[in-house]
Amino acid sequence: MKAFFAALMRGIDWTRHITLNLFFLFLLGFLVFTLLNTAPSTPEHMILQLDLQGELVEQVKHPEFGLSTLTSPAPRQVKVHDVVSALERAAKDDAVLGVRLDVSELSRAALPHLQELRRAVEAFKESGKPVMAYAENWTQAQYYLAATADEVYLHPMGNIGLNGYGLYRNYIKDALDKLKIDVHVFRAGKYKSAAAPFIHTAMTEDERTANRAWLDTLWGVYTDDLFEMRGIEPNRLQDILDHPALSMQPYDGDLGQLFLAEHWVDGLLYAEQADSKLMEKTGDAELVGYKKYLLATGSILPHEPTASEQWVGIITGSGQILNGEQPSGTIGSDTMVEQMQIALEDERIKAVVLRLNTPGGSALASESIRHAVDVLKTHGKPVVVSMGSMAASGGYWIASAADEIWASPATITGSIGVFGIVPNINQGLKQLGINTDGLGTTKIAGAMRMDKPLNPELADTIQLTIDQIYKQFTKHVAEGRNLPLEQVQTLAQGRVWSGQDAKELGLVDDLGSLDDAIDAAAKLAKIESDFAPVEVLPKQSPFDLLLDNLLSEASAMIAPAQTSALDAVLQPFQQALQYITVWNDPRGVYALSGVEAVQ
Repeated sequence: MKAFFAALMRGIDWTRHITLNLFFLFLLGFLVFTLLNTAPSTPEHMILQLDLQGELVEQVKHPEFGLSTLTSPAPRQVKVHDVVSALERAAKDDAVLGVRLDVSELSRAALPHLQELRRAVEAFKESGKPVMAYAENWTQAQYYLAATADEVYLHPMGNIGLNGYGLYRNYIKDALDKLKIDVHVFRAGKYKSAAAPFIHTAMTEDERTANRAWLDTLWGVYTDDLFEMRGIEPNRLQDILDHPALSMQPYDGDLGQLFLAEHWVDGLLYAEQADSKLMEKTGDAELVGYKKYLLATGSILPHEPTASEQWVGIITGSGQILNGEQPSGTIGSDTMVEQMQIALEDERIKAVVLRLNTPGGSALASESIRHAVDVLKTHGKPVVVSMGSMAASGGYWIASAADEIWASPATITGSIGVFGIVPNINQGLKQLGINTDGLGTTKIAGAMRMDKPLNPELADTIQLTIDQIYKQFTKHVAEGRNLPLEQVQTLAQGRVWSGQDAKELGLVDDLGSLDDAIDAAAKLAKIESDFAPVEVLPKQSPFDLLLDNLLSEASAMIAPAQTSALDAVLQPFQQALQYITVWNDPRGVYALSGVEAVQ
C-alpha cells in the first residue's frame, strides 16, 4: 500500500511538472508568434527612451523551465549589444530627435559594461542630437550612465547613491564548526580566496592587501570617468563621500542642493519639467522604448554580414566554466569548443575574438577550451581575447593561449590559482547518533564519502593533484605570454589584478573595448582594410535564438516577488549553494576566482 501511494504521488508530481512546462512553452510560443507577425510602428518624430530594466549582460542566462520559473521568474536582463545597436541606428535615423536615459530600474551593471554604453552614447551625441537623463533616484552604476548625458536632472527630493566600491563576504567557518561539518580545502596560491569563507572567520591580511589594490584601481577609473563627463574632481568627491554629514551642513541637510552645487546634476525638476526641457530642443516628439525601436527598425536576431567575404568571428562566453554542453549564460566546454570548430571550418572566418566574462570554473573544462584556441592558431587563424567585466582564474587559463589579450582598465583578471573542496559531515552525524561503518577492498574505497573522515593518504593525493594542475596553469601562462616562469609564479598565487595593473605586469597586451579587440584580430589576419564581424553561435534552432531575446521581456509578464529582509540575509548562502550545485569537474579541481565583478 505504501509503495502504491508513493508511486501515485510521484505520478502526480510528474504530471504537474509536465503540465506547467507545456503551459510555459505555449506561452513562450505565443510570444514568438506575436513578435514574428507584428511589426511595431513608430511615430514620425520620436525620442529614443533607453528604459533599461534589469541586469546589464552580454549574454542572456537561460533559466530552468518549470514551476520555479512561474513562481520565481528570473530577473530581467539587458543585453549590452541591444542598447548599443539601438543607439547606432538612432544616430542615423532622422526620425529620432534625441535620447532620454531612463536607467533607474537598471539593477546590476559592471563598470566595463557601463563604459561600453558610455562610448555608444558619446558616439550618438556626435550626431548633434541631445541626450537627457532624469530620475527620482540613482544608484552608483545608474548615475554613471546618467552622467553621459548632455543634461542631468534629478527629482527635488531625489538621491544619488554614490558609495564607492567595496568587497564584503560572509565567512561561515564558525557556523560549520557548530554544525560539526569539516571542510577540507586544497589550494595552490596563497591569495586563492574562493574557498576562504569555509576556512576563515574574516579576510586575511594577504587578501586585504591584494583586494585593496584592484578596488582602488576600479574606483580610480570610475572617478576619473566622472571627471571627464561632469567635471567632478575626484579628491572633492572622495571628501564628500568620506564626510557626508559635514558636506550637507551648509545646505541645511538638503541633498538636492548639495548635488546641484557640486555639479552632480544640472537641475532639480519633476519628470514633466525635465521632459519639457528636452522637447525644447527636439520639438514635439513621442517617447519610444529601445526594444520597440529595435523591432521596428530591423531584426534583433544575429545575422550574417553580406558586404564582405572576410570575417572576424566573435565567440562570447559568460558565466561559470563547466564541463559538457551548457546553455547561454554558462560556458560549457563542449559548447565553446563546438563554436571554435565552426570558426575553424568556415573559410570566411579569418580570425576569432573570444569575448570572456567569467570568474572561472572547472580546470578540466578550461583546459579543453584553451586547447581549442591552440588548434585555431595552429591552422593559421589568429585568436584575440577581449575581457569584459571579469575574466579570471579559468577565464585567464583560456586567455593565456591567445595571440593577444585585451581588457578594460576595470576588468578583474588574474587569479591564477587552483583549489578543491571536500566537505565532511561525519562529526555532525555522530552528534545525531548516526555512525558510518563498513569495509572495502582498498584503503581508499569509499574514501570520498561525506559521512566518513577523509583518509589522510587521499588528502595528500588531492593536494599533489592541485599542485600539479597549478604548475600546468603557470606553465601555460609563461608559454602563452612569453614570460619567465619565475615571473609568472610571482604574479600568480591566486592573486586578482585589475585590467590596468595586468597590462603593466604583462598579463594583458592592451586596454580597450570589444571593437578594439576586433580591429586587432583583423590586423593580425591582415584583413583590416575589408572585413566584417560576425557572431559565431553554437548550433541552435530559431526558437533558441529568439529565446535569448525574449527572456528579458517574458519575465515582465509575471510580477517579480518582493525581496524580504530574510531573503537579503540568506542571499549570500543561496549564491554559494548555487555555485556548488553546478560544479561538475570530475576531479573536483577548480580554477575559480574568489571575487565577483563589483557593481
